Amino acid sequence: MLEHAAIQQSSVNTILNYAKLIGVSRFKMQYWVRKYKAQQSTQDIESSRSIKFIDLSSFQNQTQSVIADSQPESNDAAAISPIQDKRLPQITLSFPNGICLKIY
Repeated sequence: MLEHAAIQQSSVNTILNYAKLIGVSRFKMQYWVRKYKAQQSTQDIESSRSIKFIDLSSFQNQTQSVIADSQPESNDAAAISPIQDKRLPQITLSFPNGICLKIY
């Protein structure tokens, strides 16, 4: 539906006419056009302010290769330490209850 919203926004058709054309209700089409506009607005803000999310999938391959290179140890925290030694965390979140979440 986001593709339909993009097509409708770039065409000369009104939301009502485009909704009739594809066989959905006007309200459904309006909903998806609002979602599309919000998505575009978010992308514009991110690109203008250089706000970027960390792509966690890009770190997955590195983590798997480091784990494969490390020696098998017990199931305790010592098994994770070789990974932590080779990389620095991209983000560290500290919570009030004392938990510290490090995203590599």
